[in-house]
Parts: sequence; C-alpha cells; structure tokens
Amino acid sequence: MVKNDKEISLLVRVPNWIGDAVMCLPALDALGKRGAATGITVLAKPWVAPLFQSHPSISKVMIYDSGGRHGGLAGKWRLSTDLKRCGFDGALLFQNAFEAALISFLAAIPERYGYGTDGRGPLLTKRVKPAGKDVALHHVDYYLNLVTKLGLGSSGERYPRLHLAASEKQWGKEYLREKGVDERRPLIGFAPGAAYGPAKQWPAEKFSRVALALAERCGAYPVLFGSKGDREACRLVGRGIGENHLDLSGKTNLREAMAIMSRCAVFITNDSGLMHVSAALGVPTVAIFGSTDPRATGPLGRECAVLYRKVECSPCFKRECPTDLKCMEVISADEVIEAAMAYIGPSGGAVKSAAATATKINVVERP
Repeated sequence: MVKNDKEISLLVRVPNWIGDAVMCLPALDALGKRGAATGITVLAKPWVAPLFQSHPSISKVMIYDSGGRHGGLAGKWRLSTDLKRCGFDGALLFQNAFEAALISFLAAIPERYGYGTDGRGPLLTKRVKPAGKDVALHHVDYYLNLVTKLGLGSSGERYPRLHLAASEKQWGKEYLREKGVDERRPLIGFAPGAAYGPAKQWPAEKFSRVALALAERCGAYPVLFGSKGDREACRLVGRGIGENHLDLSGKTNLREAMAIMSRCAVFITNDSGLMHVSAALGVPTVAIFGSTDPRATGPLGRECAVLYRKVECSPCFKRECPTDLKCMEVISADEVIEAAMAYIGPSGGAVKSAAATATKINVVERP
C-alpha cells in the first residue's frame, strides 16, 4: 500500500449481501491497522452502506446506486468517471464479480487487487488464486486471506465489529420507551426471515414457542426484526405470540434496527444478514442452521451459539427445500430455549456460562 514512500488512497469494493459485508469487516480492520493509506473509501450498494458508517478504518462511503444513477451501461461509465476523479491509487475488490474489476479498470485505478475469479484476472494488476483450501474457509477468513496474501495487512481479530454512535444508542432507548416497552424487561430479538429463501427459515410456530417460553421464564419481551420482505414471516411468529410483542419488520432502517438490536439480551435468528449484525454488535446470538454450512457462514463472536443438526441432504445450499425441510424440523424449540437461557438468567439478567464465554462458534450437532 506504499508507493514511492508516500501514503496512498485505496478504494474497497465491499460485498452486496449484508451478511457478507459484515464478514469483510475484520479484513477492513487489518487494512486500517497497516496504516499506509491516506484513507480507505468503501464503495457499497445502498442497503449495505450503513454498516460502514462510524467505522474507524474508513474515511468515506460511496454509494453504488445500480438501481438509479449508476444503472445500465451508461450508469457504470458514470460511476467509473466519478471514481476516476477521486484519483485512487489502488482498488481492493472483496466482491468477486467481473463487474467490480471492470469498473475499477475503467476508472483507471493503477493498482487493482482481488481474487482471480469470474474471468476477471486480466483486469487485475495483482490477483490471488483462490485455491481449494481458501474457498473452504469461513468467509471472514476468506476476506482476510485476500488481504494478507496481497501484503496489504496482517490478520488479527477475526470477530467482526459494528460501531454505533452514542446518539444512536440513545435513539434506540427512546424509541422503545415511546412504543411502551418496559425497560425492566429483557428484550429478546427474533429474526425469523431469510432473504436467501425459505429453506433457511426455521418454522414460525417454533419461534413463537420460544418467545412465549422465554417470556414466562424470565419476563422477556419479544421484538421481531426484519426488512419489508420479512413481514410475512414476522406476522406468522407474532400471531403465535399474541399481542405482547413488538414487530419492527419494515419499520426501521438498518442503523435504527442496529440501535434497538444492541439493547437485546439475546438474539435468536436464522442464518441471515441480521444474524451477523447481531454478533458484530456484541449481542449474544443463537443461530439456527439447516440448509447452509455454519463452518463457512456462521456468526463469529464471543457470545454465539449455533444449532445445527446434519441430515443426509444437508447442507444443500438451496433456496427452497425440495423435500420436507428436515434439517430445520429436527431442531426443537426446547434446544433453542436452552441455548438462549445460557445467556440470560431466570430474572432476565446476563449470566456467564461456558457458551457465553466461548471464543468460537459452538456448533451443536445432535444425533
């Protein structure tokens, strides 16, 4: 990252999925610790851009508005022109798409770094070949591997970290008060949706059972999180709970959801973007996996537990289950309740346990 003994500026093209964007944060931290760049500018799609606000290693966030100003061939040329005016010395591409390399090439960024995938090798000035062992890495390590192999930073902390301003935390507190939520009750967050598809969704009735049981055992108050696309999943869970819950699906932006989520005693979720957000906020997270592999995309944090029971057809990585969703059905509500209670006591206070002090994913595989 040093050129002619001078510090350089670096453009980082981050992934488009919320979960993947969170998982690239440790690699961004590694870049920042190297300290050779005058500034790191992130290029992100609008829906993931809020994740990079307030990040100490990032100087600026630029929006790639592919649905508007940067749509179509003319829009991509416009984006490349905008980037060219910034005079970046280098571009690091966490996104593996050919398009990412093409845009940085058209922007005439002198040094272009990334994995040599999707036929984009000729557009990169320095590329890393993703050997089989690299592809099998957890996604956090996949991004860190790129940075270290390029000599742009050294790997350190593997746990993604998201940052909230004090004003955002205060907003979350006041928002809940306005909604009539009793501050004395522990909040239990639920994310019953999954943007990738229904094969990643634990049954709604089981989420409802967990919410009711935790409310009875420790006075917990259920809060449902999700985007507009998750409204139906949240509605079904809410119907099973009854009136005593707060449904935020489609009612907050991502930063607002983060501010409220940060106040949860535990967050119970499918394999989803919000799962990674929760873990990166330091919220104790219980994740339910079925069709996907937690060793590749599980939440990383000091307070994370993953419930996963491997069946004959898992992980299949399909959006919709072609059979009976057995990988999800075999995980019981009681197992999830037990995992959640490891982080909260009967009175709703935080507790320290073997799970709560873990420094790696706890994958529970039950025969």
